[in-house]
Amino acid sequence: MRFFSAEELRRALDLEALIDALECGHCGGRPQLADSLIGPSDGHYMVRSAHNGGDLIGTKLITIFPANPGRSGLPSVQAVVVLFGGDDGRPKALLEATELTYWKTAADSALGSRLLSRDDSETLAVAGAGGLAPWLVRAHRVVRPGLQQVLVWNRTAERAKALVDELRQEGVHAEFASELESAVRAADIVTTATMASDPVLKGEWLRAGAHVDLVGGYSAETREADDTVFSRGRVFVNCMDTALDGVGDIDGPLRSGAIRKQDILGDHFDLVSGSVPGRQNPEDITVFKNAGGAHLDLMIAAALVHRVEAGAA
Repeated sequence: MRFFSAEELRRALDLEALIDALECGHCGGRPQLADSLIGPSDGHYMVRSAHNGGDLIGTKLITIFPANPGRSGLPSVQAVVVLFGGDDGRPKALLEATELTYWKTAADSALGSRLLSRDDSETLAVAGAGGLAPWLVRAHRVVRPGLQQVLVWNRTAERAKALVDELRQEGVHAEFASELESAVRAADIVTTATMASDPVLKGEWLRAGAHVDLVGGYSAETREADDTVFSRGRVFVNCMDTALDGVGDIDGPLRSGAIRKQDILGDHFDLVSGSVPGRQNPEDITVFKNAGGAHLDLMIAAALVHRVEAGAA
């Protein structure tokens, strides 16, 4: 079994290739999935497993400690991925996956944007300024190169301003947003990565034609968008098997009656296959819930391992 360090994977990083790998991975059959989540809200431990029905079985082991950045400087999310052969069960690879989680999550959201947001999108609003936020900006700009402006809001203004500085160093036209409402009203794409327990995004703020990318909520206790976001939009998720199982952004509007289960129109498998239409006209508001899933880690890890090994050959 080979160990792949974050440094090795970083050298192989190509967001566009990873987004393409995810799109290709959703052309096949649906995987078998199993998840578990234990621990209090200030220190979750999550295990996500997937079998692609073919040559790979994988498990991602994740810790989620929201207070880490302010308390110790460590990332709030840290992880490893273990890959096994699907034919003989042989351990194949262990990947340092804290950064891999950022790449995977951002690529998944970018695939949602590729399939649902308007081609002529120019302004991206970002709610949240944690470790994932710059990756979301990079990935959205890959699939929507016409994005000319990035507006960054965070509960703690200093962190938002730090992200603005980081993005500007990368050549991104980024600006600090003191109010989330004004940023959202100006945005063609809104991405949220906040881990909020109460909604920070209000549907009344969304302009016609906007695309909403909900990323931060990962449990029943976390929720980023209010009911109006869902009642105004065409709703999609990255995977029906993960997004409809204990995810607050979906459970909340279902419980309140803002949407019904049939109002969740499809997932990446449906959109990539063309069995479900995505955006139907420029005025549609599209809402995408990125709920993660071990099948995504399996697709991304396999693609990265292949790229590392091909580069070493």
